[in-house]
Amino acid sequence: MKYAFLYFLLFGFYFCQDIYTDYLIENEDTIDVFSYQIPSNYNQNDLHPLLVAFHQWGGNENSNYYTQFDEEANNRDWIMLSPYGGSANNYNHQDAQAMVENEILWMIDNFSIDSNKIYMVGGSMGGAAGAIYANNHLDPTKPMVAATASASGILDCERRAIEMDGNNSMIEWFGGNWDEVPFEYHRNSAVYFADSTQSMHYNLQHTPLYLDFGETEPHRTHAEDLYSLLLEYNQSLWIDTEPTGSHGYSVIDENHACDWLEQFELADNPNTVNVNLDEPSRAYWLEVKGQFNDVEFIRVNAVRNGDNNFDIYEFSNSDSIIFHNTIDISNTELLINHEFINNEYYIGLSGNDINFINEINATGIMDDYLEPLYINIQNQIVWISVPDFEFENIGIVISYFSTDVNQDEIWDVLDIVLTVNFIMGYIEPTDVQFDSADLNDDEVIDVLDIVTMVNMI
Repeated sequence: MKYAFLYFLLFGFYFCQDIYTDYLIENEDTIDVFSYQIPSNYNQNDLHPLLVAFHQWGGNENSNYYTQFDEEANNRDWIMLSPYGGSANNYNHQDAQAMVENEILWMIDNFSIDSNKIYMVGGSMGGAAGAIYANNHLDPTKPMVAATASASGILDCERRAIEMDGNNSMIEWFGGNWDEVPFEYHRNSAVYFADSTQSMHYNLQHTPLYLDFGETEPHRTHAEDLYSLLLEYNQSLWIDTEPTGSHGYSVIDENHACDWLEQFELADNPNTVNVNLDEPSRAYWLEVKGQFNDVEFIRVNAVRNGDNNFDIYEFSNSDSIIFHNTIDISNTELLINHEFINNEYYIGLSGNDINFINEINATGIMDDYLEPLYINIQNQIVWISVPDFEFENIGIVISYFSTDVNQDEIWDVLDIVLTVNFIMGYIEPTDVQFDSADLNDDEVIDVLDIVTMVNMI
């Protein structure tokens, strides 16, 4: 998809600060509008946190400026983004989330934003948006949520639809009633209380969560039940024990919420990855390719231990899993616990040093029985085919070409030239030996040395 953006500056007597408005355009069609505020002390040379504020049901991209969050953001030198999400009643459906992601990316491209400090807040329908976005966006190469705050959040869409005897907005955007398309309700919710196997709350383990609600509102149990569910699982939770206000933004103390949010930076490389993925995607250092049943979650529960040992406790509804950042010259052995898996599947390995692999072997281990496993390298991924055997572990041993190929005790462009020729098969590592990188004896290492080396090869 290609997106274009147009922006205008609004000068309104309703606003204390100048608010910029921009449009997300796809194939010459405007699909969303968003507004943003740049703090008065903005400095392009500094990294500024980003506060993404989501409107309540019936609101728009300017509704959030009627709260105090824009003032709090300005006082803290935060940039504030306020998406519309495609409609006033979007309930954070998949396309609305995609719009928000592209708007965040545009902000990052155009302003100096600290990607480790992207905070989210919202009221009512928007009160769940940060947690829902966090559930669905765990790829560390893309925008992720450092922490999120909810004011009267509709955290479980199916439960809320049942409480309301149906919700027309949810029916519109999810494609049917809760009992007709349950998966759409579950993948667009922070949690599904009735069945944990179909809930995405697992994905919130490493996302700090602030939960607020009104004193008498009927669905305050959404927040209370989620808090209880995550209490021993997520170490960064806050819940209001003395609620005030009625519903939505009126229940939250903006200063307190921002004070709480700013404690946190993004946790994007945890040792535990325990998630329900709604589609093939990346979660931290794991990535799943393929999905057997597209109306059920892909279940992954894995732990990264010391010394490159991994335990996979659960992996279902897919047959291909990638372990990112494992191919590194400093890592020569990996061990993957495999004993629970009862079907053929594929392990993928990626890393910056994949081009320097000299040899790689993988072995299935079952008691004293060792089974060599087939290995194939495609698109910078080492794929290991694991048959349907009762292996206890997968042992992987990797050897690399020496990085200091020209033996000058530094890793430089001359080593790269030689290594590439080794990889391409033009020469063998033993064919060329150098005592110095200064091949033309002019007492400097420069392009002439590279030319000399290429001619010698």
